[in-house]
Amino acid sequence: METMSFSLPTNIIIGVGVLNRLGTEAAKYGKKAIIVTYPDIRRAGILDKVTADLTANGVQSVVFEKVQSNPRSSTIDKGAAFAREQKVDLIIGLGGGSAMDSAKGIAAAVNGTVPVWDYVEGKAKINLPLLPIIQVPTMAGTGSEINAGSVITNWETHIKSPLYTALAKVAIIDPEITFTVPLNQIKAGGFDVFTHVAEQYITDPAPEPLTDGIRETIMKIVVQNLPKVIAKPDDIQARSRMTWASTMAMSYLSRLGGGGGNMTCHSIEHALSGYYDVTHGAGLAALFSAWMKYHLPSRQERINILGKNVFGKKDGIAAVEEWLQSLGFRIRLGDIGCELEKREEIAELVLKSSPPIMLAGAAVPIGKEAIIKIYCESF
Repeated sequence: METMSFSLPTNIIIGVGVLNRLGTEAAKYGKKAIIVTYPDIRRAGILDKVTADLTANGVQSVVFEKVQSNPRSSTIDKGAAFAREQKVDLIIGLGGGSAMDSAKGIAAAVNGTVPVWDYVEGKAKINLPLLPIIQVPTMAGTGSEINAGSVITNWETHIKSPLYTALAKVAIIDPEITFTVPLNQIKAGGFDVFTHVAEQYITDPAPEPLTDGIRETIMKIVVQNLPKVIAKPDDIQARSRMTWASTMAMSYLSRLGGGGGNMTCHSIEHALSGYYDVTHGAGLAALFSAWMKYHLPSRQERINILGKNVFGKKDGIAAVEEWLQSLGFRIRLGDIGCELEKREEIAELVLKSSPPIMLAGAAVPIGKEAIIKIYCESF
């Protein structure tokens, strides 16, 4: 077993109604906050509640509500300029992964004068210390509230790449505010949670019992509770379990015990959403079956253990496909606007977007021809 260091410094506050603790937590870290979000949050009534709570606790706030899906570097630059102009001392990400990733991107860029993409490409070093961040997820999905990574898109080149900044000081996770999420986003977010651990589980070169147990539990929670949320959106118990699964899937806890593995399906999907602006979880759903089949020659035992321990079935690939079908989420790339003739271009984007260690250095390396094969088989 490899030696590892485990730390989970983000203070996780999770439960029904905990949104009303945001103001008291924010007051510990700053006097003036920028809320990084998008217009839907205002329309849902969440933004007014948040700003009122901040004010009641002595924290001024300004709102940057221009975030798009698959957050763009140019928008993050605008947010960083606004944060500098307003002289904020605290950043609050409010929304799904796009808002929370944008908050982390703004934290990286606000201390400097260069575009955030310079940090992504390693042309500039992030000036420390970063402003403190508080993350408030409004859906179960990316788990961005609990890690230091953000995934940012350069819309001019369509390259979508990670930037590692800082962990949030606090994550306020209230399942009640996930009620505002549309059905397709619920499905996409839920499948994203599943793949965060399923990809690592399948590709883990040296599985460990504790890590496997944690990952299997997270996957089972999603498999059992996502259908309940879809069937009965006001099922607060199912939503609470989904929020827990979402947060733990992307925490360092999912590697506790010595487990490893890679997320190369995510790497391929990032190129899709960076090019076509598709919903991340939908892209994963379209790719995942072909991605598993690519791994079958070397990872058949792991795939079938997943089928047995998570779904109670022998064939892991068939189990995932049947589950997606039952959710109404068994989709193909053509269904979300992707084009078969773009396969070479997309494969090149994957290679440009992902650090080499994520592809060539993976437990099962994935190169251009493999990406093309997976892409074509997903139509």
